[in-house]
Amino acid sequence: MFSLSLRRVSTADGRGRLACDSSQAPACREDRGEPSASGRNCGAAARVSAGGCETAPQRRLSRGGEEAARALSRATLLRLPCPLWAAARTAMSLLSATLLPPLLRVYAAGVWALLAQLFSRRFALPAFPSQHGKVAVITGGAKGMGYCTSRHLSRLGMHVIIAGNNEREGQEAVRTIREETLNEKVEFIHCDLASMKSIRNFVLQFKAKNLPLHVLINNAGVMLVPKRMTEDGFEEHFGLNYLGHFLLTNLFVEMLKESGRQDCSARVVTVSSATHYVGELRLDELQNSSCYYSSHGAYAQSKLALVLFTYQLQHHLTATRCPVTANAVDPGVVNTELYKNLNWAGKVIKWMTAWFFFKTPEEGAATAIFAAASPELEGVGGCYLYNGERTRSADISYDEDLQRKLWAVSCKMTGVHGAASSRLEN
Repeated sequence: MFSLSLRRVSTADGRGRLACDSSQAPACREDRGEPSASGRNCGAAARVSAGGCETAPQRRLSRGGEEAARALSRATLLRLPCPLWAAARTAMSLLSATLLPPLLRVYAAGVWALLAQLFSRRFALPAFPSQHGKVAVITGGAKGMGYCTSRHLSRLGMHVIIAGNNEREGQEAVRTIREETLNEKVEFIHCDLASMKSIRNFVLQFKAKNLPLHVLINNAGVMLVPKRMTEDGFEEHFGLNYLGHFLLTNLFVEMLKESGRQDCSARVVTVSSATHYVGELRLDELQNSSCYYSSHGAYAQSKLALVLFTYQLQHHLTATRCPVTANAVDPGVVNTELYKNLNWAGKVIKWMTAWFFFKTPEEGAATAIFAAASPELEGVGGCYLYNGERTRSADISYDEDLQRKLWAVSCKMTGVHGAASSRLEN
């Protein structure tokens, strides 16, 4: 964990601004514009392997360094995590190294996350500028946090496309959001993330509308479902939570690149979870096909995979100088329908405590909304955000070799290697 100190410096208009004290920043050759180990001058677009975020594309350095400086300033303006959350994160990381079964690790991580959440200040969304003219796709946007995200972005003026697998819920969400926000540009398109055929059909239907795409929010997910397979033969947590969003994002990459601009990047926001801190990801056991199946372990693995994917996606986007950023968000412990698969004892405990300990869906959606619309995050990617603050994800998530290997395996599983994925590298 590192810290950044901010100091106020004078500007030409006399009002002053916040600047980063670089002496407190993590040592990174690329951040200083020095040649990396590969001999390339990475400039301001470097990846901070110690948990920092990637800033705007390096070609901005050719403009006298001012834009790169502004991008770095935006990155450092992100609030840093509270000490209690840092302690909870450390405890959860230690749990991942124990021999405890996945069920106990996940529940222990949940307790730590609840304690940090209980004693931390609640994140209040600031006022954002109008988002008129932008188009957002939100998976699982018909209920829970996804609904709150859809409604807020619609209120900001975005054209919102809700992707979901329940037509009735989707149309009802569209009707309600239109009434509440007075924004008629809210639509529902069917998309079952457990079916690659459905995902591809969804993308085709979206492209037929001839709309740009500025924001993609990978929000949908399942939790603690009994062992079952998707239509394509993948374990459901891994197939729906992770592979479905991997495929969807890759199919939308070209549209995001075309819609983003150097002064207004397109954004990919992926919803992970604190359970990723105790997740294990074994490339030879991604399907949890062993005789002992743990829905808790499968869920934690899928959320860890999403963080690894986000960092590798940002690496590709930065390397190709695309005006697109990718960030992962942790909503906290939120009172939604995700817990419907708890056993009876878990449901009783949740019923008794959720009103006090859990976040509301509106509070849980706040960080995803922040990542999708905040000017502070313009040009900043490769971050893990909690409560509107940049924080460090699990140590294993920064393993670049594991990121690359998971990406390669995912390409083979989804069949995108020769299409969208290869375009990221060209």
